[in-house]
Amino acid sequence: MELLTDSTVPLEASEVDELLVSAHGDANHLLHVVTNLHALSRLDRAMLEPDSSPTNLRTIVEKAVSRSPQVARRCYLSPGDKAVAVADPQLTMQIVTNLVQNIERYAPDGEVRIMFEQRGSMMAASFVDTGPGVPVKDHGLVFEDGSSKQGLGLGLSLSRQLARAMGGDLVLEAAAGPGATFTLSLPASPESVPVVSAGEIMPGDRLIAHSPRARLMVDLAEALSKATLDHVVGGIRKIYAELLGATGAMLLVSRKDGSFHRAGAFADGDDIGEGASAELEQAVAEGTSVRVPDVAKLPWTSPASLGGEAAMLLPVHDGDTVVAVLVVGWKGPDAMPQGSAVSVAEALADLTAPAIARTALARDVVFERRLRASVMDELPIAVSVFAGDPPQVVDWNRKEREMLGISNDSLRPSALAASQDEYQVRFADGTPLNVDNAPVTTAIRTGKATGPFILLVRRADGSQLHTRTYCAPFFDDEGNVSGAVVTSEPLDIAVGP
Repeated sequence: MELLTDSTVPLEASEVDELLVSAHGDANHLLHVVTNLHALSRLDRAMLEPDSSPTNLRTIVEKAVSRSPQVARRCYLSPGDKAVAVADPQLTMQIVTNLVQNIERYAPDGEVRIMFEQRGSMMAASFVDTGPGVPVKDHGLVFEDGSSKQGLGLGLSLSRQLARAMGGDLVLEAAAGPGATFTLSLPASPESVPVVSAGEIMPGDRLIAHSPRARLMVDLAEALSKATLDHVVGGIRKIYAELLGATGAMLLVSRKDGSFHRAGAFADGDDIGEGASAELEQAVAEGTSVRVPDVAKLPWTSPASLGGEAAMLLPVHDGDTVVAVLVVGWKGPDAMPQGSAVSVAEALADLTAPAIARTALARDVVFERRLRASVMDELPIAVSVFAGDPPQVVDWNRKEREMLGISNDSLRPSALAASQDEYQVRFADGTPLNVDNAPVTTAIRTGKATGPFILLVRRADGSQLHTRTYCAPFFDDEGNVSGAVVTSEPLDIAVGP
C-alpha cells in the first residue's frame, strides 16, 4: 500500500493490479485472524450465543472455497442439492474458512474432496485432502491451542469449540489413505433433502469445483494461447507443478550458432554460450531427458532460479530437431518423475514448440497434430480436439477411445452432430446435446472455457456412464479461435444399458 500511495514510484497498470490483489489477500487473512481472536475471547467469557437457523452448508463451503483459488482449482464437491443444518451462518463460515486455510497451508498439493452426508440427526461435511496427513499419535494434539506453527495456532481448536457451541463437533477421522479427513457435524435441519452419497447421481446435479486432472487440459489451452514465451513458460511451469510437483522452469531456445537464448519469466542473466555444460550438450545431442540431481553443476542457473536442488533437462522437438531445452526444477532428486511419469514430463516439453513457432523461431507447426503427437496419448484423461463451426473432431487420444469403448479411430464420426447421435450424449437432466447447445460449440463461438458439465454418454457396448467434461478454446497466430480442447473424466458411477 505504501508503494501505491507513493507518487514518486512509477507503476505500470499490471503492477498496480498485482499489489492490490496481494494487499486484498493479506487484509482478508488478517481479518480472519482477528475474527478468530474475537470469537475465542467471547468463548472464554461465556459471551458467545450462537444463532440457530437453517444454514445451507453447501453454500457456505462453496463461498469459502471460492475465496482460496489455490484450493478451489483442485477441489471436488460431492453432488447434491442441499445440506442444511441448524446453525449460526457466520460461525459456520468461520469454521469452514479455518478448514480451507488449514488445507491451503498443510496440503498445498493434491486433490481435495468435500463430501456431504446426513448421519442420523446430524449433517456432516467431510474435508478430505491428500497431503502429508497427521500421525495417529498426534491426532489429539491438533485441536489444542498453539499446536499450529502458523496462524497463531487458533484455527482447529477454535473451530471445534465453535462447532460444539452449536451442538455439533469437529473431528479428525482415522485416515483410510494418504492425507487427512476433518469432519464437521452440525444438527440437521428438517429442510435438508437427501444428500447424494458416493456412487450415486441425480438428474440436474452439477459439480461446481475443478478436478486437477480435468483442469490440466484447460490450463494447457490457456498457456499455449499466450502471445509471449514468458507467459507460455509460466503456464507450462504451472502444469508441471500440478501434475509432477515441479518448483520452477526456464526455456533455453537454440540458436543457429549453437548458443541458447533464455526465455520465460523464470530465466535470468545473459544468454548461454555453446558448450555451457555437459548435461545441456547431452540433452541436445541425444534428444532425450537428462537428470541433474544437483543444480549447482549447471553454471547457467541456480536453485534459486528453479526453486529446488534438482532439475531435469527436457529437449523440445520440432520433428527430429531439438529447437529448445526446457529446464524444470524439483525440490530434490527423490521428487523428480520416475517410471511412466518421465514420459509425461518429456511429452509436455514438446508443447512449447508451437509457442516457439509463433515467435518466428520456427514455422509451420500444426497445433492439433503437435498436441496429439506430444502429450495426448500420455495423459490419464480423455481428450478430444475439435475445429470449425459446426465443430468437427480432428484428434482424440487413447483414453477417449477406452472411455467410449472403441478400438480404433475409424469407428467414431467426425461431425459433432453425428457423434452426438452415435453416443446419445445428454446433460445430467436428460436434455439431449445438439450442435447449438453443446459446450464445445459454446467454447468455439465465444472463445471462453466452459464447464464442468456432467454428461451422460452411451458407450459402444450399450452401457452408459457419466462424465465430468470441460471445454477450452485454442487460437491461431492472429488470435482467432481455431477450435477447442475437450477433456472428460468418467465419474465413479455406472448406469446399465
